[in-house]
Amino acid sequence: MSVLEVRAKFLYPHSRQYYPIDVAAEKIVRALEKRNFDVPGIEVKFDSYGSGEEKYKYVSDIFMKSQCIKMHFGRSQGKLCARWYDVGAVSEIFIPREQLRVYEDESGPTYYLYVGEKWEEDKEWFLDSIKAHAKLLGEPRKYLKYTGDVPGKRRSLNLITDNDCEREYDPEEGDPTIISLTDLYQRFGEFLEKNVLEHIEKFPEKEGIVEELLLIPYEGPWKTIYSLCNGSDRKRILMGKKDKNSLPPEWRHAHFGRNRRLLPSQIISSENLNEKVHDGFIWADPNPEAKNIEKMARDIRFYMSDGWLGMHIVTITLKYCNDVYVIDNARFEEERMRIFDEISPRDTLTPEEISKAYCERAKTFIPITEYKGGYKEPVVLIERELDFDEIEWVSEMSFK
Repeated sequence: MSVLEVRAKFLYPHSRQYYPIDVAAEKIVRALEKRNFDVPGIEVKFDSYGSGEEKYKYVSDIFMKSQCIKMHFGRSQGKLCARWYDVGAVSEIFIPREQLRVYEDESGPTYYLYVGEKWEEDKEWFLDSIKAHAKLLGEPRKYLKYTGDVPGKRRSLNLITDNDCEREYDPEEGDPTIISLTDLYQRFGEFLEKNVLEHIEKFPEKEGIVEELLLIPYEGPWKTIYSLCNGSDRKRILMGKKDKNSLPPEWRHAHFGRNRRLLPSQIISSENLNEKVHDGFIWADPNPEAKNIEKMARDIRFYMSDGWLGMHIVTITLKYCNDVYVIDNARFEEERMRIFDEISPRDTLTPEEISKAYCERAKTFIPITEYKGGYKEPVVLIERELDFDEIEWVSEMSFK
């Protein structure tokens, strides 16, 4: 079985750390599952993590935006294996005019109460904003921040206002100054059951639909491509090719590299770019001359914080096209030199100018199944784990 076909284990909320809330969260996820997570008025997002034969999937967000309701999941609820924790518990809840964050270490929690005067205008802001230092930044008084009243390990019993060293607003007449956590958890739990769970249960359950992964056989233009791995990856790959069952389940894959991004995350482009361009990839060079490690490192801009020492060349023979892409690496340097000609005699690029060069390269990002040739300097980007038999060999370093 290909590592691509390993089905992720679904994680349900099961923590009872914040009793009424956690009970409601589990009921909601299980009710959604019985309806294939397809309920009118509710948007569900998922996230996944893990590696090899140890993969996990969980609900990351549940939205009822028209009602200003959102549940975000990501709180740890125990270990799954030596490497991974179960993060399927609810960690943040938005209901109209209120936001609550809870933490696995029982610090906090943090609670925000809307105190503005234009709720209909502000409700989208309240749902999507980062609330920090409103008073310090001179922003309008729209919310109050509350935190637990007992520092350290013991769970707080109440919430008290927190102006964060005068960086947040204080309560005014009529605003609460102390809030019982027992009452707050109970109220949030009841709200979720009445307004989310009851809405879900109005709709009939559906028969389970199993999502099948379509494996796309590789028919790309290059039989072999080349990349780099470090010494520990090399050792694991060689062990896996000999007997993958000798490795822990999470290491039964030939993924390697540092997952370098195509487009740095801080660059926000107005161009209509593929949403994946900010992801991290294994970078591979189809040029046979890439056997020279210095040329490969230069061509694919595989800059490493620890240099090339300890790096090894791998040859990759792809079996599947899934999650494999191609870019024209030449577009970065071409745009960079064009900008230098334009700004001459200035010889230093601004962050905005270098971002343009990155974006020009990102525009060439396409699935390998769509590549028809013509790129001056094609580079293959791989966004998946590889099977051990997709790695042909691991070389010693070459500086020829």
